[in-house]
Amino acid sequence: PAGVGAAAAAPDEDAIATWERRAADLHERRDRLAAEQAVADAARREIEGRRARAEATAAMDEERIVRAERDGVAISERQEAIAEERRRLGAELSTATEREERAAAVLAELRAADAAARDRLGAAERSASHARERLRTADERLRAADRSDLEARLGRDALREQLLVELAGMGELGRRRLENEAGVVPVAVGPGLPLAEDADASATPAVSATVEPDEPEGLDDTAALERALDVVAARWAIEPAAAEAPSPGRLATLRRRYHELGAANPFAVDEYDTLRQRLESLETQQQDLRSAIDKTRQLIAELNTMIADQFRTTFAALETAFDTRFQQLFGGGFARLSLTDPADLASTGIEIVARPPGKKAQALAMLSGGERALTAVALLFAMLEVRPVPFCVLDEVDAALDEANVGRFSEALRSLADKTQFIVITHNRGTIEAADALYGVTVGDDSVSRVISLRLEEAQAIAERQAGARLDDESSDGPANGENETSAELAGVG
Repeated sequence: PAGVGAAAAAPDEDAIATWERRAADLHERRDRLAAEQAVADAARREIEGRRARAEATAAMDEERIVRAERDGVAISERQEAIAEERRRLGAELSTATEREERAAAVLAELRAADAAARDRLGAAERSASHARERLRTADERLRAADRSDLEARLGRDALREQLLVELAGMGELGRRRLENEAGVVPVAVGPGLPLAEDADASATPAVSATVEPDEPEGLDDTAALERALDVVAARWAIEPAAAEAPSPGRLATLRRRYHELGAANPFAVDEYDTLRQRLESLETQQQDLRSAIDKTRQLIAELNTMIADQFRTTFAALETAFDTRFQQLFGGGFARLSLTDPADLASTGIEIVARPPGKKAQALAMLSGGERALTAVALLFAMLEVRPVPFCVLDEVDAALDEANVGRFSEALRSLADKTQFIVITHNRGTIEAADALYGVTVGDDSVSRVISLRLEEAQAIAERQAGARLDDESSDGPANGENETSAELAGVG
């Protein structure tokens, strides 16, 4: 039995040793698994922490998105209202611009018409002056013709006076002869007869023939005298007793007037009528031109009034937009525009007065470089708001701005981008981030310049997708593998 017991004890000891070895191995494996489990737990906790942070970030992003959407809705509503107001102002401005352009065209035409009318008026006045000169010349010629006629009449009067004297002498001689020889024979010889231009050729020979001193005295003399008187009376168609001799003073006056008249012009009356008609025509044209000039001046005054009203309206809109943009870019304060000479809108200047937040109102020259740059940008944006343009180029206007002002500048730039395309040359990162597309010029190793373009929205979307994919891979692969390995090892231990 002792041998049997010893033999039985030996296998038990071997079994115990085996189990002890197996237990030691299991303890070793358990310790190793515990260490691995601790590592897995640490990794799990890290992953859970990252996941929590990612979830928190996602929640914050979601909250920001919701807030941004809410703000975006408000901003969209405000932008729609602003866009509607801009459209309305743009339509009014377009209408006013068209009216101004039409008015400017009409004004140019009226000015041209006014210049032409002035030229025509000058020509008409010169023609009228020439016509007056010709009329004066014609009047002088007419007076000369009257003087010539008067001279002829004076010549006839002198001839008539001479003939009357001769006839009176002949009558007295005949009477004396008749009284001496045959008694008194009354001879009705007037003191004067009207004469004509050819009296010398007809009457004088007849009279001379009757009063020759060598002829015998008698009835033949009386008959000759009577014949001479009959010839003169028949020639001048007057009664001998009807004429009266002019006085010496009258003759002197007529002679003086005759010498004052000068040479006669037989065409003076026709020329006078022609010049008078020409003068009346020119005076009528002059009156028409003066009426056209008055109407042109009235239209010019109306156009100037219209242009002044449009300028005041546009200036008021620009002043309001400038103050709004100034407050947006500076975060407060105020700015205003004022005319240096409101009475003369054609040559007036514009004065800028600005008050940044926390400062007093002062002229533009008293501001700092950055404040002046931002004020100029506010005025430029106000002009683009009142009258949009297709595109605008800005060359480093943000160079003097700090980070906060660059952010407000970028927001203002984005608010105007729906109507105007901006091309901005800048080195400022904030302005670059606000752009839709980037264009850069770089020089490679081969010293060749290359233009590189990048659309930020597309690049940002690609980067977000890649970051999300990496986060999903890390959160799905790490914890699952650790849990599987730990479960397998625990199962083996069990």
